[in-house]
Amino acid sequence: MLLTQESSRVRWLVLIPLWIAIAGVLYSHARMVERYLGIAGALGLRGAPAATTPLVMPFPSFAADAQTWVRHALSLAEGEQGRLRWTKIDNGVHGREVHWNSGWGWTIAAAGMVQQKITGEPLPRAMERATLWLPSVVFIVVIGLFSALAARWAGTPVGVLVALAMLGHPRIFEGFFPTYVDHHGLLTLSAFGLVLGMAMMGGGFVATRPNTAAFLPASIAAARVGAWVSALSGVFGVWISAASTLPPVAIVGAAALGAIFVRRRVALAGGEQFEPELWRLWGRIGGVGTVVVYAVEYFPNHLGLRLESNHPLYGLAWWGGAGFVATLGAWLTAPGSAKTLSWKSLAGPLAAVAAVPLVLLLGREKVFVVMDPFLANLHKSIQEFLPIWTTVKGVPLEQVFRVFGTENLPLIAALVLLLVKRERASTLVWFTTIAAVFFTAMGWIQTRWLLNASGPQVVLLIVLLAAFVGSRTLRTRWIAILAVAGAAFLPWTIARHLEARSDVDARRVAPKDAHQVLSRDIAANLLASAPGEQIVLLTNPNSSTGIGYYGRIRTLGTLYWENTSGLKAAAEILSAGSYDEAAKLIQKHQVTHIAMISEENFIEQYFRLSRPTASMDEFKQSFGYKLLVDRVVPPWLQMLPYRVPDDMTALNPIVLLFKVAFSQSPADALYHLAISKIASGAVAEGERDLDTLIAQSPQSFQPWLRKGEILFGRKEWAAAAEATAQGIRLAPVADRLGMYSSAAGSFYRERQSALAVALYKEALRERFDPMVAAYLAFALATVNDDAVRSGREAKEIALRALQALPDNPTVLNSLAVAQAETGDLPGAIASVTAALELARRQGDAAVAKVSEQRLGIFRAGKVVRQ
Repeated sequence: MLLTQESSRVRWLVLIPLWIAIAGVLYSHARMVERYLGIAGALGLRGAPAATTPLVMPFPSFAADAQTWVRHALSLAEGEQGRLRWTKIDNGVHGREVHWNSGWGWTIAAAGMVQQKITGEPLPRAMERATLWLPSVVFIVVIGLFSALAARWAGTPVGVLVALAMLGHPRIFEGFFPTYVDHHGLLTLSAFGLVLGMAMMGGGFVATRPNTAAFLPASIAAARVGAWVSALSGVFGVWISAASTLPPVAIVGAAALGAIFVRRRVALAGGEQFEPELWRLWGRIGGVGTVVVYAVEYFPNHLGLRLESNHPLYGLAWWGGAGFVATLGAWLTAPGSAKTLSWKSLAGPLAAVAAVPLVLLLGREKVFVVMDPFLANLHKSIQEFLPIWTTVKGVPLEQVFRVFGTENLPLIAALVLLLVKRERASTLVWFTTIAAVFFTAMGWIQTRWLLNASGPQVVLLIVLLAAFVGSRTLRTRWIAILAVAGAAFLPWTIARHLEARSDVDARRVAPKDAHQVLSRDIAANLLASAPGEQIVLLTNPNSSTGIGYYGRIRTLGTLYWENTSGLKAAAEILSAGSYDEAAKLIQKHQVTHIAMISEENFIEQYFRLSRPTASMDEFKQSFGYKLLVDRVVPPWLQMLPYRVPDDMTALNPIVLLFKVAFSQSPADALYHLAISKIASGAVAEGERDLDTLIAQSPQSFQPWLRKGEILFGRKEWAAAAEATAQGIRLAPVADRLGMYSSAAGSFYRERQSALAVALYKEALRERFDPMVAAYLAFALATVNDDAVRSGREAKEIALRALQALPDNPTVLNSLAVAQAETGDLPGAIASVTAALELARRQGDAAVAKVSEQRLGIFRAGKVVRQ
């Protein structure tokens, strides 16, 4: 029944401009998020112009599942599979099943292809960039669909209210936040449509006389539209995630039964006629639709008895449950003389519903892996599975008030109304209130359900408005509905935009978002440690998602129910009671790298899951604890040098990276440990390890070189030169010349003339090289130290180099500075002029520029000095 009546022309004249305005708001916000993520993405680059990992874009911290969706979509777009049934992103080398929605995966893939077509980016980069705009595009489409449906059902003002509610309700908007291409937004719409459609169906009741306040459909035909809307919304949700949608389907049935029971004595007298066929229609659509979408995903190659995702048994239960409501509702609302109930009529529906719990009881974790005690206990460590009173700890007070208070104002008002009117309140008020109570309770028990509660709250608000102003004048209804819509939903829309702008203007990145960039930096380091090799990474579950995403590498344990095997393997390794046990498990699961990260390290949670009865002392002897906390590294782990980027040190993380290297010697292990300590800033500890290594293995060249670098950094020049030279003498012959040249250049730049010249000369004693000779000649001719400078010697060396490389502008430059030092300025001018011409001819702009500068110096009668 319409709250207001307008022509379709008026309806479109109001809604279309509103949709355009909302699209503008969504576009503006998406651009703001893009700028914010650009600021975040500029962190951790270490001076490079851009990140080098396969995937690079930061995501908001709450959008980690969106990264997994991108990886799944890439598997579709790159031709690995046509439906999302398998993944290689986790569970190590084995991979595992995946039961995510293929339709949404292909939607993300298609968006990436469109982005690639427009920009020419590589497909992986294009796909992650497409996530910036895809949620907003989908959102404006569904806002248009839902608001048009609401306007057709209840009038244009209600359509406006629904549009503004979808834009301005924090929970609904969250599901379509830019980059958040997870399925939670789609599931929110499913729950919204389930309850909205059921309200359009009147909960199974049809008005027998006009009563705007009761807000029931005026005919069975109108109610059937609601049945289709509700059931198809549920089917869509089951296709996306059966586990997230079947409870809302059950809630709709239970709420309707509750409303029927309360109103059973007064409904007929109040002009409300129960029509059981509406429920049977709803059940048929839901049941058949569930089987159809199951076939779309699983037929014919992936059939099986898995109840964690969709299955025809759920369609049977839906059909049976609807039949139960229809039969029981007809009996409850029948007049006294006609009130007969055949229990046989309930046998079929109850049997259909009972099939699912019976299979669960018999099959347990074999058919429903979530019943595995490991997973059941794991959920106690995952935030979205925790009750709201646990997750709000540390949350700003205004957010707590919004979640518990503001967002529940319709429910509070409805409960007060029911307390006052009791059974005299309309059927729809009872139905939507009971539904909202169930949905809200679910959200409070497990916070992941909060998004699902948002749509039913909006439907309850509409029904309450009908109850309060349905009997008022048309003008009053318009004003009341629009005023409530504006007051309830516009403030948060404005606040959201202002907050985003404030972060961008201040270039402020939330610490949790910055951790995404840290994951990218770690991924780059791991890839550099094993170029071209397949990496299997062991780390905590959240870091597995982030690091695995940016590096497109395989990980072991992630927080997805399909990856129970990977989670158990990760827990088993990190909880091992000895290094030998850990080594065997690492070999078994073919782990190649380990990342121990202090943030959300999960080592205690893994230990409690793997060894629930063990003591704290046993925990402190576990492999994960000893590696992260005690920093005791087994000889078969090669520690990788890693230092947190300077612009991210405020995060204060501990990051320890390792490469599995069972073939390395103890000396190699100690060397890599020392280098890693130095890279992380523990220079003194690293130097002590190098000294130990030099004493134990004096013929190893790397420790000498690293010792030289430390001494060089402390400006202990003579000792640094000696250690460096000793390391070079022990290095492979083919590498020595380049090492000498590089080391000598470093000392020259620090104005350590004698040491630089000595290293150049030692290089030439190994083997004459014209370029090294040119560098030595340049140093001898230009150093400031009179005791070291020798133009004559420099000229002799440069001439010898020129004989070997007569057309080299660098050699000619060295000869020119030597000639100038000996007083032969005409010769210097001639040599540098020849160098300039050669550099230009060879396209060497840098040498040409230097040659021009020196030509000016020589023409001015001066010489070149260091």
